[in-house]
Amino acid sequence: MGLKKWLFSDESLDEQEIIEVERLFGFKLPDDYKQCITKNNGGFPEPNTFDCDDGRIEAVFNDLISFTDKDLNIKMFSEFSTQKLFPFARDPFGNLLCFDYNDNADSPKVVFYNCEETGSTLITPVCQSFTDLLDRLYS
Repeated sequence: MGLKKWLFSDESLDEQEIIEVERLFGFKLPDDYKQCITKNNGGFPEPNTFDCDDGRIEAVFNDLISFTDKDLNIKMFSEFSTQKLFPFARDPFGNLLCFDYNDNADSPKVVFYNCEETGSTLITPVCQSFTDLLDRLYS
């Protein structure tokens, strides 16, 4: 179990690009995520399937949202900051994996944001941290 490698990553990031996004959203991003995104910007994890804390199984971590892609990049999701969410990845259907800062500004949990649902089914708890998510990945 756990992440083996990243495929199709964009160019690597410099710290200034991460700081700019942190300012835009108003959150300090977790260190484990920052270390990963620096090298694997826009990358696809392999393996890419995970189970959620609520018992939902076989969700898919398609790719990290790129900081630099011209067509779809992290800055396009800045309106999520009003919900104290930071989208960092997508599934194959356009739903989002987010850091949830509602309970803890220093240690956000990972949640699944279903773009097609409303109300209580909108957000599903996934796990406690980005590292926890990567450790859960299987094929």
